[in-house]
Amino acid sequence: MFSRKEKVQKSSKCRKMEQLILPNAKLKFCVDQLQNLNFLFNNRLDPSEAAEGLSPEKSILLAKSVTERLVQRLLCGAAQIDPRFSSKYLINTRIDQNDYTATHLEYVIRLDNLSTPTIYEDYERSTFEVLETDKDCPAGYARIRLNGSTFKQFEEFINSFGFLRRDRIQARLVELLAQAAGSDKPTSPLHVDESTMCGIPGKIMDPATLYHVLSIPASQHVYYGPGGNVPRFPDTRDFRLAIVDEPNGIKLKVEFLSPALADISIKVTILVAIGIDSWPATSDFPSRIPLGHSDCLLYYEAALTGMYLVGYGVHSSAWQIRLPAAEFTLLNHYGANSVVRTILDVLYQILKDINSYRKMRKPISYKILNRYMLFTLLLEELEENSTTPFYDMALWSPMYLSTLVLKLLDKAINRLSSEFQPNYFFKKANLLVNPGHLCDEDFTIEANNIKGYMVKLFDESLMSNIGNDGFSTLINSQESEMNLLYKWKGLVENMAPPSGTRGRRLCFAGSKNRREIVHTQYTARQLEYIGLVLHSMLKVKQHILHPHYNTGFKSLYSPEEELEMQPLEDVIYILVSLLDQAKEQYLSLPNTDNKKISAKIKSRYSDCLAKLIEVIRKDREVFSKNSPDLYDDITLVKVILKWLYKAMDQSKKYFAPILRPYLNTVFTASYHVSYHIEFIKERAKTDEIESMGAFCLLVNTGTITPAQGLIDSINKNWLWARDMLRMVEQNTLRLVFIQTRGKVYRHILSLPSYSKDNDFETTGSKTWNDKARKIRSIKRKSTLPGRNYFSSLLHDEATISNRNTPQHETLKSNSPLTIILRKKYRMGQHRCAGDLLRAMTTMQKLSVFQEATSTLPKEDQSKLLDIIDNIHTAKAKRSLTKKWSSTLPHSSKICPSRELVQKYTPKEESAGIRISPEQTRKNKKPILRMESLLGTSRAARLKEDNNVFLLQDNFRIQCLVNKSELLYN
Repeated sequence: MFSRKEKVQKSSKCRKMEQLILPNAKLKFCVDQLQNLNFLFNNRLDPSEAAEGLSPEKSILLAKSVTERLVQRLLCGAAQIDPRFSSKYLINTRIDQNDYTATHLEYVIRLDNLSTPTIYEDYERSTFEVLETDKDCPAGYARIRLNGSTFKQFEEFINSFGFLRRDRIQARLVELLAQAAGSDKPTSPLHVDESTMCGIPGKIMDPATLYHVLSIPASQHVYYGPGGNVPRFPDTRDFRLAIVDEPNGIKLKVEFLSPALADISIKVTILVAIGIDSWPATSDFPSRIPLGHSDCLLYYEAALTGMYLVGYGVHSSAWQIRLPAAEFTLLNHYGANSVVRTILDVLYQILKDINSYRKMRKPISYKILNRYMLFTLLLEELEENSTTPFYDMALWSPMYLSTLVLKLLDKAINRLSSEFQPNYFFKKANLLVNPGHLCDEDFTIEANNIKGYMVKLFDESLMSNIGNDGFSTLINSQESEMNLLYKWKGLVENMAPPSGTRGRRLCFAGSKNRREIVHTQYTARQLEYIGLVLHSMLKVKQHILHPHYNTGFKSLYSPEEELEMQPLEDVIYILVSLLDQAKEQYLSLPNTDNKKISAKIKSRYSDCLAKLIEVIRKDREVFSKNSPDLYDDITLVKVILKWLYKAMDQSKKYFAPILRPYLNTVFTASYHVSYHIEFIKERAKTDEIESMGAFCLLVNTGTITPAQGLIDSINKNWLWARDMLRMVEQNTLRLVFIQTRGKVYRHILSLPSYSKDNDFETTGSKTWNDKARKIRSIKRKSTLPGRNYFSSLLHDEATISNRNTPQHETLKSNSPLTIILRKKYRMGQHRCAGDLLRAMTTMQKLSVFQEATSTLPKEDQSKLLDIIDNIHTAKAKRSLTKKWSSTLPHSSKICPSRELVQKYTPKEESAGIRISPEQTRKNKKPILRMESLLGTSRAARLKEDNNVFLLQDNFRIQCLVNKSELLYN
């Protein structure tokens, strides 16, 4: 049936595909079948096939846009009736935001009067306690006990035990929404107090973006308002509206009376939530992630995005803990056309097919399999199916699309049969909770539905695609991409030190500089990356939720005492955390070499750790009083690595078995990821936010007009200003500035007609120069598959909107804060921390990229080579400019003083208070900053020690009590 002549893999150096055996579905797919399924999945997701269906898609987009504006009107009306339910932002929690055909909208309403952080710095902070370990609460839920003035404000929603009832809160909001639907106000967003409500498109955000926005002072915010001279909200009389109060949220069903949208019905789910700037203590994420995991830094960054207590479920006073910002951060680490997002799109399409088949069968089975369960399975696979950064890239390449999809479906069968699917963040919480009307047979039927669909896929994969041009193109693109990955592997590994010296002793004896030998294997980039991971890990420890959440953290020591502390305890705190993580990772392995060894390690671990700490305390060479070296992050990482390797070298029976594999993975992961360290640091920059904040402050104080500030910012090459100018070029733009509560300023920006006719070439902006136009002309559609790394480089993603996008959607997705904070997410095509083309550009190894594209079609190959030539040309111009500027004399005649005077300098204004050099020299003691690794360690350690009774002066770290069970006599 299949041709033996055509081989899927031609290169013997590359890893070949293998057959797939699925134990739960009892199916076996050969390599040719898997490739046929790759072709089948790509065709189903190819947007070119839906070219004829643009009109219904446009109608759905318009219907969703109108519905969203209607929801805004209802929520603003409800807040005007009862200010306790006001929400400054509308949170969109739909995971698949790129699915334009979906007719279901999901929102979270953040109760600003109860949430933290507050929307304004001068707001009175709510006082309440969050209890996660309550006996009556199921896993993944918590109770809220209000105190003080907050108790009096929400007294009518509190039960006899003092807990806030989520059912009463939700019932009250339903009542307010119904009253707002019957009212004529507000009729326009211009009549809404934007300092406390959300009536404009720019304040509709995803949860991760909102988390970062709340950390920026409100006076430094600017949003896009609705278009038109007199914008209006949709009139409720133009809809058939149903509002239902259900345990799983407030349900709205919107039908349109307009003939153009009469066939469309939009369903809306609204969840009432309280935002908290902490991480749940009952979650083992991300503490279960080892330091050597490929995505370790990503997981710790996701855990710094806060949590929501959501009104969901049947318990009256139990609030469900949800982490939508963390989920959004994990998902948007990958681009829309990446393999990870493609897998999710395929799974969602399969779920739609199963639900459609369900309606045709009798008796009709219950819907148990859902979208969130599939998303959870994907997150589990990303965490568990990880070895090294390179093999993660290879095993999650487009060649293995069908393999991964089938594995996840097979795992879903097992979870449905066992009736238990753990929550990704709370392993004890079951996503398949039986609502009461289901029996064991219902779960079996749902598992059989997946089996039946997989059998259907098996039959479809038997069809031969030999001779199909599209199939040949797909195979060729897969081979080219794998060739690129293995060339990258060879390039990186050829520069790595010998592996034999990393897993064994590193010659601590017999050298004069034995202290420095440990970290000589590590490059400066590796040490910097490990420092970033440790910094994020310690920040997560600071954000762990404690029972008395709002009492605030009070240090055991005064600021002077904290400064006088030696960094010894902070280093020990980090070492104990890493050693405990290495121990837990070793003991969790299913196939340990010897169970007796594991038992001995478990029993003797605390004693060995106590001896190690005692040795560290006696090391006067490194931990001298007020040692300035340890205030440098890289130096501190060197010291930590030294003691980890020293522990492995001195304790061969107990520390060596657990530290050897742990340190090997740390070295491998840090080495591969370190080549993307510049890209990681670039995404963490805040200069764009700071410059826009300075712009907002000057506009709010009347120092400059928005037009003046925009032109000045464009001349300073700020990207957010260029994006704003592009929006002004399209249409008149309304800007909304919020200085503080009750102070809202609206400005309208537009360009003269002659500028529009001349394509704005006379405005002095260099946004659209010849080079940019040339690059945009190169990025046209290729003949490669749409979901491919090379094709992603050719597609033009710079457009702001298209003909099918309503104006409301354009203003929402291109609002300044949203655009800037979106760049914090990688949105890459591979499973790595950066981008291969950018890394090779930095390493000056673009010839390797050119070799990998040699097997592509000539047309696509020429386009990619043009992009590489443009990179070389731009680099040569920058180098020439630098050389030319260095030859110019530094004279005031050439650079007149009047040109040095600028209207504002964002970097200087946002830099804070400066310390004079004279004052710095007077300070004898080093300043411990929270941004440093040592400062972060001290803050996390002191927070854990807040409720610990100190028996002796040297007993200062709580983790030794909780984790290692050490007591000093």
